[in-house]
Amino acid sequence: MLYPVAAMAAAPVATAVPTTATVPETPTAPTESPFFDSMAPLPGNAVPWPTLENTAAPADATPITDADVRYVVVVTGLSQLNLMARFNETSLLHKGRNEPSNIAQIRRRTTADVALIDQLLRSVGYYGGTITPKIVPPAAGGTLRVEITVEPGPLYKFTQIDIISPTPADVIVASSALGLTAGTVVAAAPFDAAQAGLRGQLAAKGHPFPEIGDPDIVIDHAAAAALLTQKIDPGPLGRFGAVKSEGSAQITTRHMQRMVRFKPGEVYSAAEVEDLRRALIATNLYGSVVIKPVNAGTNPDGTAIVDLIVTGETAPLRTVSASAGYSTGEGFRVAGSWQHRNLLPPQGQVTFSGLLAQREIGLGAELRRRNWLKRDRTLVLAGALTTQNQDAFDATTATIGGLVELETNLIWQKKWYYSLGVEFAASNEADLSASTGPNTPRTMYYILSAPLSLSYDGSNDLLNPERGFRINMRASPQVSFESGSFAYVRAQLEGTYYQPVASSVTLAGRLHFGSIIGASRGNIAPTRRFYAGGGGSVRGYNFQQVGPKDAQGVPTGGNSLTEVSVEARIRFGDWGVVPFVDAGQVFTGTVPDFSGMSFGAGIGVRYYTSFGPVRVDVATPLNPGPNDPKVAFYVSIGQAF
Repeated sequence: MLYPVAAMAAAPVATAVPTTATVPETPTAPTESPFFDSMAPLPGNAVPWPTLENTAAPADATPITDADVRYVVVVTGLSQLNLMARFNETSLLHKGRNEPSNIAQIRRRTTADVALIDQLLRSVGYYGGTITPKIVPPAAGGTLRVEITVEPGPLYKFTQIDIISPTPADVIVASSALGLTAGTVVAAAPFDAAQAGLRGQLAAKGHPFPEIGDPDIVIDHAAAAALLTQKIDPGPLGRFGAVKSEGSAQITTRHMQRMVRFKPGEVYSAAEVEDLRRALIATNLYGSVVIKPVNAGTNPDGTAIVDLIVTGETAPLRTVSASAGYSTGEGFRVAGSWQHRNLLPPQGQVTFSGLLAQREIGLGAELRRRNWLKRDRTLVLAGALTTQNQDAFDATTATIGGLVELETNLIWQKKWYYSLGVEFAASNEADLSASTGPNTPRTMYYILSAPLSLSYDGSNDLLNPERGFRINMRASPQVSFESGSFAYVRAQLEGTYYQPVASSVTLAGRLHFGSIIGASRGNIAPTRRFYAGGGGSVRGYNFQQVGPKDAQGVPTGGNSLTEVSVEARIRFGDWGVVPFVDAGQVFTGTVPDFSGMSFGAGIGVRYYTSFGPVRVDVATPLNPGPNDPKVAFYVSIGQAF
């Protein structure tokens, strides 16, 4: 026989302890859930909650009076159901246990907590149990005890789920979207999750305009079972129509068509709509985006035409940023930029940047047009003017170029991504390793290059990876027009690996090879040679100070490079420490190897922020040369690799 949901079976009514009139307390609602609202109401002859029993008192019990007392609460039978924490969060008895209270207040709180326990039990599928509350007077010098004994009874399950829908095919779609089946426990969590996700599940199956009725649950206490009845009309299958931008249109309707991954006429997919919303957020032109599907008519096959109306709130479009760093040997570096993310619509981001360092000064400008002709493809046009005064060279260089790249970002961290471009550089350089005195000769280099890169990212996080690996391959065919013309290729291969060894410890490794093929070191512009040493290379050594040097100790650079790094990233909250060992060497030959490596070791501190970790490293060379420092410091943003 089927019964409406009733309160849990009541304990026997017993003689109430004396009470005094007090101002009523308002119990906090124990649980807010559509699950309970969907059940049939209590029957008219429901047994009321019992009054509280003054039994099981010790022989030397202190008589209960109307005076204020303190009490302890003992609940048995909830711990094994993992419900004690939820009970303590809302319990009136638990909340008032450290305050003097009179018996009337304690009884009222106990009654409210019995109702709370009943609802907690039902929230995890127990309906046929009993709850026995008891007030135990204190022994001499003791404390009043409120004891609540819980026997949960059997676990109830759905034995029948009836979906009312227009056609048998609609019943199948609706049942699959609901996700509840016979045998599912009659508990709030799975039920509420199914109801909350029902509209989204139907949209994911191509039905954006469903009609969903209120569910009705009837409990059969005799069978420890439940029946769910619900009317669900999935509505017609939808097919994509037009995408229209309304309101603050930072991206026009025409440009937005390039950003969708679906075509008009394809079956509607909520996942594709969410993908478009995230793509619009990723442009940084919108603070918020809402995409509303609209029924725009009917196709000849009876499916609905679903137009998407996009509205968004414009985000601040201009950004001024600054950063600073320090390293031994290079000194301080301060960089700043001004950026407008849609100065040249659509998505024409313009950035002007400047760099001021002890050994380098630079100015740059960049136009970055995202989603250029195709989703996630970016066109970059850039120019820069820099002057450098390094240990190995002095150089003043002007560059201009452009590239096309497949982007990876925090929202879509791609496995594979690439870039290919062209660059022209005019550079006036002095090779300090070939110095013949105070007036080192300078050479004008004109270099045309075609930088290419291909990367694979198998890590779990773009900014702070903790597992996986990355591989990056870079090649730059170059033609130099100094003293005639000759061509060569500057190639690099870099791999990094991340392995968690404990919940807060990650081992990270890096291996980097470089090679210049087709030209001797002396013919290559000093700025294009390989150098090693410094914060992003071999820590413990100054910038460019690892590798071959002339008789005066000036770095000459080389045609090949090997770098190896291993570090342990130990994190505790927003802070971390990183012990590390680096090694590297620059070679005059074309093929790199592992001979004559310079080693450095040290420890770093990390402070983790939303935009990446702030890094402070202290290192020392393990096999230093005569001019290498005893200790080197590096301060920057981001992990070393």
